[in-house]
Amino acid sequence: MSVYWLFCFIMIYLDGSLLYLMLSWNVLLALLPLIFINQSEKRLLQGMSGRSVVWLVAWLLFFPNSVYMVTDFIHISNHGFMRLVDTAQGYRAYEYSTDVLIWAKLLIIGIGFIFALMAGLESLYVFEQNLKKHTSKIISFSSILLVSLLSGIGVYIGRFLRFNSWDVFLNPDQLMKEMALAVDSFSIRFVLIFTLFIIASYLLYKIFRQMIYSRVSATYSDIVASPDKGEKHHRGTN
Repeated sequence: MSVYWLFCFIMIYLDGSLLYLMLSWNVLLALLPLIFINQSEKRLLQGMSGRSVVWLVAWLLFFPNSVYMVTDFIHISNHGFMRLVDTAQGYRAYEYSTDVLIWAKLLIIGIGFIFALMAGLESLYVFEQNLKKHTSKIISFSSILLVSLLSGIGVYIGRFLRFNSWDVFLNPDQLMKEMALAVDSFSIRFVLIFTLFIIASYLLYKIFRQMIYSRVSATYSDIVASPDKGEKHHRGTN
């Protein structure tokens, strides 16, 4: 994360935009759910169920921040990455921008989004694994669906209503009023789209995580087995 911050401050110097301060802040907020869920798991293992629930609530409130960064791509929507121009041959073709700073901005936002999403999905995985230890698969799966839905609502609240996670406690009345006023066809569809996005991202994350785990386990087994094979071969030759 410190490396990401470094690149953001370099871009502030080169581009002069305070957008990169916001991106740095968003990445920090996106990392908090992973810290919170690990603290919840730790307290649960220590038998401190009350403190574990507190950390779990904090995780739930901040989890939408890990998905929220995908909406930061709107900050480059008007940057003109390409345009249609008339060519000497008499037809129209796309001409791509040669402004390297807007391409660098695209990369900075993209890297931040990937980091934020991976941290959030890992925290969701830890949450699910802990649930499976104490509940059924149906309950754990239903909980994933519920968290995804609540996170979709959270992303909408953050992007369009401009509330933060802590406003649930600091400004609950105003939050509830504006949420009630904001309910329309667009908000419902937006929440559903992001709910599906979170679910699909998590399912893909679990698949890739399992693939990586299987590959590492196989490699480790080969390393452990190699000395034994060498020793058996040596004994056989004797």
